[in-house]
Amino acid sequence: MAKFLVVHPNLDIYGGGERVCHHVLKALVTHDQQVELLAFDFDEAQYQKIIGESLPQGISVHTLGRRDIVEAKPPLSMYKRRQKIVKLLKSYKANANYDYTFSTQTLSAFETELFKKEKKNIAYIHFPEIPDYYAHYKTIKKMYWWLYKTQLERHINQLGLVFCNSNYTKGAIEKYWGKLGIAKPVVAYPPVEKLFWSEKSLSQRVNRVVYTARFVPLKRHEILKQLATELPQLQFVSIGLLRDTEQAWFEAFSKDLPANYTLKPNLPEKEVIATLQNSTIYCHLMEGEHFGIAPMEALASGCITLVHDSGGSGEFIPSKYHWSTIEDLREKIGRLSGLQDNFGFFDKQIEALQKNIEGLKPQRFEEQIWFNIAELMKLDSKTKLPG
Repeated sequence: MAKFLVVHPNLDIYGGGERVCHHVLKALVTHDQQVELLAFDFDEAQYQKIIGESLPQGISVHTLGRRDIVEAKPPLSMYKRRQKIVKLLKSYKANANYDYTFSTQTLSAFETELFKKEKKNIAYIHFPEIPDYYAHYKTIKKMYWWLYKTQLERHINQLGLVFCNSNYTKGAIEKYWGKLGIAKPVVAYPPVEKLFWSEKSLSQRVNRVVYTARFVPLKRHEILKQLATELPQLQFVSIGLLRDTEQAWFEAFSKDLPANYTLKPNLPEKEVIATLQNSTIYCHLMEGEHFGIAPMEALASGCITLVHDSGGSGEFIPSKYHWSTIEDLREKIGRLSGLQDNFGFFDKQIEALQKNIEGLKPQRFEEQIWFNIAELMKLDSKTKLPG
């Protein structure tokens, strides 16, 4: 038995990263490992609400206080925030004792500071965002980000095992960090919970278009608002987490909504699933999505699932269900919604695609995570033998 510290700073939001963290914890506990969790303030009731399951039993939770204690104002807010995180971690790790760290959220000051314990480090990398930002910034921005990027990459080769969410992300990791000696990434697609899976025929559903994503400007809900205006014969619904920090933006966005467009913030998971399983079309609005658990959940729920012609979702969703421009998306939605007499044909298409994503079920994910960790532990035990 080994002792693991799982690092996931923000566990009060709903998303693929939180799913990954939950099932990593389950995989470790199921195999009788000693597990500790490090996060900002942890609310067990909120955790159960967003995940749909309780935190696995036997896990010790360490909290670093409220998340807002590390927030900082310009100038140099990114570096001020990092300095605060490092200070917190120095206090925390003075008495910390573990064999492996496992980062399930992001690579940041949290992990680079913990790397200095000189233990084995594992990470689930959702995307190498920092070097990707740096690569696309202009000169002044590059100067601002250079030191932060350098501080992270100085320790990247201390990862003994790396998981990632898609071949798309694997390619980006190898592009940016391969030359720095990072371990070869293992693709472990995020899990789709059992409750999402449905065989309900499209003909028995509401002819409705749905999108699930956090209510933040980055997620481009305004596209669905535009489509609802242009396709008034259809219903449109946006579902997502809304936090206090985005309340002002949300209130402005909520003005002058088309009559056929509904916003549903902070729905319990059961209502999210029920809405998906009673809708015909799901459209994902993000470009270059690293993987996108939401389209996979929609597909498992039995929706005709449309994704942008970029990112990791295309590894499971064929090109005929891709869109490239808003005009292209509008045309596809209009055409598909008008094919109600042919929904039986699409039921068969969806059934075939659901078979392709059966490997995304939680048990398969947990088995894959544990298999690779067990192999790492075996290797470690051999290297510690005398001679």
